Amino acid sequence: MAFEFPRDKLSVCNSALLLTGDNIVAVADDGSDEWNVASEAYETAIGYISESHSWGFAKKVVTLQPSPTAPADTDWDTAYPLPSDLVFLLWAKINQNSSTPLPFDTNQLTLYDIQAGPNGPLLLINAQGGPPPPSPPQTPCAVFIQYISNAGALCDSTSGTPTLVAALQRFVMAGNYRGLHEDVAEARVEEQAARALLQEARTRYDQQKPKRSFFNSRMGASRRVRRPWPQQGTGQWGSGSGSGTPG
Repeated sequence: MAFEFPRDKLSVCNSALLLTGDNIVAVADDGSDEWNVASEAYETAIGYISESHSWGFAKKVVTLQPSPTAPADTDWDTAYPLPSDLVFLLWAKINQNSSTPLPFDTNQLTLYDIQAGPNGPLLLINAQGGPPPPSPPQTPCAVFIQYISNAGALCDSTSGTPTLVAALQRFVMAGNYRGLHEDVAEARVEEQAARALLQEARTRYDQQKPKRSFFNSRMGASRRVRRPWPQQGTGQWGSGSGSGTPG
């Protein structure tokens, strides 16, 4: 018999309720204590899980539009409002010679800062590409970012891997023990189990990606090579006589 996967929010919450000895719910948002507690635990866990790793099914790439207002911090020349669904920024790239995104290999990673703005967080960069203090850029440029989105596929747990969904279920179980049973000790046990499963889910997910070559340090390689000690005798270190010894 095949296991049930993928599983949506209602299925994850009901499976967690069953395992904590609580009544399951027939539909979402039925107003019951079981749903209110399990749903809150689910949403909190989804946010934590989303930010914890660069899950491919939660990534988005968008082009940013510059703000007409210059940054208050004069070390930067241009401010870009960040998307409202941004959870965690992965990278920002810039193309100084075009106002539209070009292939990735024609763009460069750029230094940036994130600061609060009147309507939300802002990405601050030097669009001119020079050192501060900057001057307003004279040519249009494209700035685009990759980020984890809270409106992406991960928000529906059906996009997660089986191990990730298992971790999510344990987080919901921890919430059930805390909110429905007032059993803080058991909740902590489930939270620890959930974090262990989440780490396993990260590892398993990354195993799908292309293998990376290891960085070979020349200094580290040099230290691994066995070299002969200086020979004993007159004129050599350790001879015990003569001027060959240091000093």
